[in-house]
Amino acid sequence: MAGWNPALYRRFESERTRPAIELLARVPRAEASYVVDLGCGPGNSTELLATRWPQAEVVGIDSSEAMLVSARERLPHLRFQRADVADWQPARAPDLIFANAVLQWVPGHEALFPRLFALLAPGGVLAVQMPDNLDEPS
Repeated sequence: MAGWNPALYRRFESERTRPAIELLARVPRAEASYVVDLGCGPGNSTELLATRWPQAEVVGIDSSEAMLVSARERLPHLRFQRADVADWQPARAPDLIFANAVLQWVPGHEALFPRLFALLAPGGVLAVQMPDNLDEPS
């Protein structure tokens, strides 16, 4: 989505990060060497992942260049790349694919979810949180 505004997103960062914290608490992996944050936005969830697995290679993926610029400013020691979640391919099999509040924007879940599972390393985890609040007053 081309219209994402990192400054507006960060204005409500606490509210937006809360579900990511809750999702991360449910991830059972004690160790990970390669972690991917799909739909990383300005890096708030990526920062959580890097804190939990400080020795891991943590990569943020987003389709918005503005969000990636913001994430790189926030976390210059991590790697961020622009890609469309619908056809993204990792450099190697991740131990964790973390997708907080992104997959609801991607069509074709019946093909997407099996594809993401197939990309994982043996014993890998696909952690997904998809809000369903389009009918809520904003």
